[in-house]
Amino acid sequence: MKFVASLFITVGLRSNHLSPSLALNYRSVRCFTTAFRSSSTTSSLSSSSKRYNAATMIRSDSSTSLLSSSTDNNNEATSSPPTTLRYTPISSIGPLINEARTSHGTHFTYPYQFRISQINGLERLIHDNHDAFIQTIQRDLGQGDMYAEAFEVGAALQGRINYTKSNLKSWMATQPKSTPFPTNLNIPVHSELTPYPRGVALLITPWNLPITLTITALLDAIAAGNVCIVKMSEKCVHTTSLLTDLLTNGTYLDERVVKVVNGGAEQATELLRHRFDVVSYTGGEMVGRIVNEATAKYLTPTLLELGGKNPVFVTKNADIECAAMRIVWGKISANTGQMCICPDYCLVEESVKEEFAEALCKRMDEFYPVSSYTGNSDGSRGDVGKMITVEHAERVVSMVDSTCKVIYGGEHHDTKERFVAPTILEATADSTIMKDEIFGPILAIVTVPDLDGAIEYVQSNFSSKGKHPLCLYMFTKSKTEQQKIMDSIPSGTCAVNDVIKHSANYNVPFGGIGTSGLGAYYGKFGFDFFSHYRGSLILKNHSTLKWDPAVWMQFPPYNDKKVFAFRSLSKLPLIFGPLKKIVPVAKVLLPFVLGTLLFWAGMMVERFKFFG
Repeated sequence: MKFVASLFITVGLRSNHLSPSLALNYRSVRCFTTAFRSSSTTSSLSSSSKRYNAATMIRSDSSTSLLSSSTDNNNEATSSPPTTLRYTPISSIGPLINEARTSHGTHFTYPYQFRISQINGLERLIHDNHDAFIQTIQRDLGQGDMYAEAFEVGAALQGRINYTKSNLKSWMATQPKSTPFPTNLNIPVHSELTPYPRGVALLITPWNLPITLTITALLDAIAAGNVCIVKMSEKCVHTTSLLTDLLTNGTYLDERVVKVVNGGAEQATELLRHRFDVVSYTGGEMVGRIVNEATAKYLTPTLLELGGKNPVFVTKNADIECAAMRIVWGKISANTGQMCICPDYCLVEESVKEEFAEALCKRMDEFYPVSSYTGNSDGSRGDVGKMITVEHAERVVSMVDSTCKVIYGGEHHDTKERFVAPTILEATADSTIMKDEIFGPILAIVTVPDLDGAIEYVQSNFSSKGKHPLCLYMFTKSKTEQQKIMDSIPSGTCAVNDVIKHSANYNVPFGGIGTSGLGAYYGKFGFDFFSHYRGSLILKNHSTLKWDPAVWMQFPPYNDKKVFAFRSLSKLPLIFGPLKKIVPVAKVLLPFVLGTLLFWAGMMVERFKFFG
């Protein structure tokens, strides 16, 4: 694939989305046909005077812009200033990847003890720099301590690390597998399944959960024995700078295991020119397609976590107060709506719409009062964080058009300070806000006549077009309604009577379907994705004697006797297969039967002795 060097897309990614800057090839650019709404968000595309709408390039979770190449990106950097991010020289990316591939070729990552030592290093990295991470999150995202503890450096991340440490040995173990006929013709023979590292992994991680999603991807890839090239978001300047130093200075991790590439469009484009053994990308749909196209050139396994418009079904059988409380929390406290797992819009039955809207407004006033918008001394604004960029703040505010009826908020925005105030509004299918993922603190309500109407709305506007949500939420006490919604609406994940928290469960996979993603990870599922499971057949029969039945049957010349023998043996699994069903019963009854026989045998022996 030939990339046009002058076309770049800087992608800000969502909570599971990264903000990698990626170059577009000519065919991808043809997809972008909408003119920019504002000249402030546009730039010329090299020799072309056409302008494109940033909102069409990535999910609404991202702040997007087209950039031309920067003349100072190739400057050699030895340190990262506190307010700037030094980009990796383009000329050094190729050698960096070659060095990683050479290192992996020595198999130094294969032993269990080495992998555990690196996972322990990740754990110490988080523990030792806990306070520093909280500060960088505050500076980049405008979030306070509670947010950082809950979503970035607290128990959720520590739980994933502990879970991996506790199970890694069993995950790495070779598993014996049964060997069916005719594969087992030459007995003795056995089969086994062993996970091997894929090799050199490219991990592209986002700005909206910069610590959790970078460490989680590294945790899964390192546990599987890979060497990693990490491209973090250039939008989280302070967090990315800190993580770059900690991951590469040799204090916590072997310097051969993780290598970091920082930068924008040119660096991301250069990375995608090279072959990797496995790629993980978190970001928007449009750029996800470009990444997938680039990796397809090398047939590279690729994990795409892309997101979408996550619906919330609120039926007449819901606990309205419970629903309002949890939806408001999930929309605002989860990085001010800038997460792929945030509720995007609510489908509310008409009979409970007024009660639900009133409950939402009450919870907004209780949790995020207007008095907190003025901000704290540390620069944060109470429990409401900031947008990642001024451009993204302006984009979110501009999504509220004349078709929307604001029922809460809609004021107190300060886009120059990246602040968008929590807002609730009523929308229709024609509203701008219902066209793209909001990715901000605006909650849309769509009124439907009943549950069937809600399902039909999602199916006709999204599901029928393959636009499946990453998360499906529903609030109802009726198990029948719960099952009906789950059966009717495909989604990557699902939560009933709650939001957000299901994504922290490392015992189940996390990933999308359709336009919301490809593949899944977390815990064992992440280990499996970053591993290649190689099946092996181990034969211990070295016989070459013609009268060995296996040799006689397998090798030419063939005749009717061999065909008859092979056909007869092929039927044995059909005969003995049903007998497997009685094995569990036999295991229970056999000791009883044998005990009974031995008892009577003993009795008979004693009887013969007595009558002697």
